[in-house]
Amino acid sequence: MGAPKVSVVMPVLNEEEFLEQTLKTIRAQTFKDYELIVVDNGSTDRSREIAARFADRVLVEPQRGYDLALHRGISEAQGELIVQADADTLYPPHWLARMVQAFEGKGVVCAYGPWAFRESPRWRKPLEAGLCIVVQLLTHALGLPQTTGLNMGFRKEAYVQVGGYPALRRLSAIDVRLGLRLRRVGKVRFVPKMLVYTSNRAFRKRGALRHWLLMIRNFWDIVLHRDRLTLDHWYAWRRD
Repeated sequence: MGAPKVSVVMPVLNEEEFLEQTLKTIRAQTFKDYELIVVDNGSTDRSREIAARFADRVLVEPQRGYDLALHRGISEAQGELIVQADADTLYPPHWLARMVQAFEGKGVVCAYGPWAFRESPRWRKPLEAGLCIVVQLLTHALGLPQTTGLNMGFRKEAYVQVGGYPALRRLSAIDVRLGLRLRRVGKVRFVPKMLVYTSNRAFRKRGALRHWLLMIRNFWDIVLHRDRLTLDHWYAWRRD
């Protein structure tokens, strides 16, 4: 068999609470021409054991860092399309098929979609998704696509062309910054129907107000090209 069309890359660090359910949703995709790569970034729980039951490959990146784990997986991926996925996110069955379809347009190098919280009651999820879509449509129209690592894909050759995550020097919101770099070499598409459901744990632990304030700070850090906020700022909630 030849190389798969798509490589799904998922970085993992102590995610046993969510990981099995997430990986089951990826294995239930209607699109089948893909490989699933999990990159363990130093887990001390059962994450690696769980990943081994579902992934085509489990890599180990000993140097700690979300960006480093992602880059390791992308570097070893065989697919022409790289799709990022997060360990705490649920992916509907047609998610990957819609992702692949988004690249059928001429010159498309990146595609991304919206999200809602998996823990929210059923009545609230459409409202969250609707708000997310409105914000993403607006920022996309303004030339600042909110490409989120939990729901984005890109051509591997374009990733290499713009320098990938190493070129971003461990800055915050590397997914958004990567999307902006990819926009220089091709089209970035937003796909509203490509909805996923992620955990609200960062909001819960950091607090909604504090989280939104950090998102606004991060937005202006990118818009004004300050490049002051790092991944450590963004993931501080894990240490709080």
